[in-house]
Amino acid sequence: MAEPTPFNIHVADDLLKWIRQRVSTARIPPLVDLPADKKWSYGTPPDVVQHLAHYWATAYDWRAVEARLNSTFRQFTIPISESGEDLTIHFVHHKSPHPNAIPLLFQHGWPGSFLEVGKIIDSLTNPEKPTQQQAYHVVAPSLPGFTFSSSPKKPGFGVRKMAAVNHKLMLALGYKKYMVQGGDWGSMVVRLMALDYPEACKACHLNMMVALPPSALRNPRELAYLALSWLTPTDKAMLGRLQWFMKHETGYSELQATKSQTLNYALMDSPVGILAWIREKLEAASEDDYVWEDEDVITWVMLYLANGTSGHSEIFRDSKYGTLKADLLERIIPPEVVVGGSWFPKEVYFIPRWWARCRVATNIVYWKEHNKGGHFAAWERPTELVEDVREFTEKVPEESLEALRKAGSV
Repeated sequence: MAEPTPFNIHVADDLLKWIRQRVSTARIPPLVDLPADKKWSYGTPPDVVQHLAHYWATAYDWRAVEARLNSTFRQFTIPISESGEDLTIHFVHHKSPHPNAIPLLFQHGWPGSFLEVGKIIDSLTNPEKPTQQQAYHVVAPSLPGFTFSSSPKKPGFGVRKMAAVNHKLMLALGYKKYMVQGGDWGSMVVRLMALDYPEACKACHLNMMVALPPSALRNPRELAYLALSWLTPTDKAMLGRLQWFMKHETGYSELQATKSQTLNYALMDSPVGILAWIREKLEAASEDDYVWEDEDVITWVMLYLANGTSGHSEIFRDSKYGTLKADLLERIIPPEVVVGGSWFPKEVYFIPRWWARCRVATNIVYWKEHNKGGHFAAWERPTELVEDVREFTEKVPEESLEALRKAGSV
């Protein structure tokens, strides 16, 4: 397999000029009068979009952000072929200087990117107490079609094929054994790595789980728990949030899963359009008092505009329910792979531990429920997520741990 090529971000001046012109002249429609507690019920409010557009046009400095990203992240690209597609995969790879470091793949989802690893990567690779805390070699790939990874040219390149790409990436880097961590779509990609490559993926940590209900045939007791609402207060609250999200906040995914191309014209031709689209999801999936900084929001959006494609939106179409059910939801991670879960109260997809044992994995060795945080755990609660990954690693059987450390010594 080919060697990785060092990569630096550089967005063309012509594209930056076009973005600034479109943002400066954007037409922002008004909204009907709504009470304060319903402000976001129609979508991203005009005053929020107006504020961000003004900041983007007058104060945001992409070149400064670009330079900071290039100095912060050690980035590479590598050609990987999968299912008849020849892709160029962008990824971040920070090797730890400490002995016994473990290979760890971190996978983002939508509307995120490799940026999400930025708040945790130093702590993972360079722990404060290296003799007491586990260190990791961190690999954070951009999913095909996202940011600087090329887009598949044929339909049907869903999360299972993305998992295959990630596995090939880890092998190309010399990591024959590894751990994985993921949320959002990333959680499904890394679960598939555990399902399809259990000889290599020895441990899987998730901060989101999508699952079918317990089976009446195989899990009658657990199904009764659910049917009779024999749930803890935390379970009730988080499952109630899941129901709210499914009822009121999933129109975006239905559109992207059915008529994605029609939407893509608007997303790629209107920087303010994709800004509003993404900003709405950040609001719905975050802790109520979490403050999204203007520069961060624009940077998340810029990385979706920079490659000139709408490949990021196709993940919904290429991983529709029927395919996802067969590839992922009807399968259980084999017991030789240890699994851990971390839960934050504003997560939008949650299941209790007993449910996860029925439908996700039987060998769940770690489960942590937090009292603060949301869907974007690595971004909102980086300290807690790093601590959870380390605590989970302590639960990995010694034989697997030794194999992981040996794999990290390449």
